[in-house]
Amino acid sequence: MIQEERLVQIKKMLKKEHQVSTKEIAKKFGVSFDTARRDVIHLATTGQAVRIHGGIMEISQNDVPDFLARNQVQSPVKLKMAKMAKRFIHPGQCDFIGPSTTLKQLCPMLNGMDIQVVTNSIDNALSLLTSEFPSVRLLGGVINKQQRYIYSEAALETIRRIRFNTAFIGGSKIDADGVYTSSMADAEIVRATASRAKQIVLVAEKYKFTNHSTSPYMSIPLDKVDVLITDTPLSDEVKQHFNSRTQIIPVLKE
Repeated sequence: MIQEERLVQIKKMLKKEHQVSTKEIAKKFGVSFDTARRDVIHLATTGQAVRIHGGIMEISQNDVPDFLARNQVQSPVKLKMAKMAKRFIHPGQCDFIGPSTTLKQLCPMLNGMDIQVVTNSIDNALSLLTSEFPSVRLLGGVINKQQRYIYSEAALETIRRIRFNTAFIGGSKIDADGVYTSSMADAEIVRATASRAKQIVLVAEKYKFTNHSTSPYMSIPLDKVDVLITDTPLSDEVKQHFNSRTQIIPVLKE
């Protein structure tokens, strides 16, 4: 059984048992302790589980944990993805940076850069306040406290009046036809932003291509994505869902 298949089964175990030890994983799947430990580390560092002594525990009732839970995970993988995203930001740009635990790690790297950032993420805005630059526009409206973003019709209208160099977005689930979120409001903001951006950069870990979370609202179709930044290489089958011009960048090797 390959790692990707094991991870799916381990998450099913977590959903049933709520916590699983590394030894139990090794025994159930007939793999070495080191292999089981790598599975545990992968699930923990990608925000799919919480690391505890001797194993992992369930982080939420969904395959993609909510923002507040994922926000507690200090993931070196997310940091690598954020650093890669920064390569697409240059002085003089006006960029949209959406709510995402990975993009939150990007924002502190931008302090001091002469750019304009538009965001509807409370955490992104707070991370950009330590220096005179960049210029920050926080869209107004009603706060989604769980996901820590802001939405309103006025925010959508503001977006429609701006031309972005690059829109940096995330998603709860990536399906064959598009990027999905658990909130219609979130999807509307991303859709409006994408329509006003010269380039769209999607940040999404590989597990989001296989999860079964309840995320019914499509924000954008995959053929609109110019750059995908992910953790590990995607299969050829998944790559075919994207436009041939899409640049796919895994920050880790298999």
